[in-house]
Amino acid sequence: MKLGIIRCMQTEDYCPGTTDFKMIREHKGVFEGINEEIELIVFSIVADVRPRKLSLEQESSWSVRRTRL
Repeated sequence: MKLGIIRCMQTEDYCPGTTDFKMIREHKGVFEGINEEIELIVFSIVADVRPRKLSLEQESSWSVRRTRL
């Protein structure tokens, strides 16, 4: 599976993305049950995804979506 992570610049001060790499490597979280190799092909940061900063509590309530192409 080829994977791209596009993240918001506004969260990089408290979330550098290291846990993303660990979860991919260990096939945990949303990657659990994926039996094929996961190849990270994009890890990008974009600006102005949201109009304001959210607290960690607000973001943790978001649902995680997994889409297969």
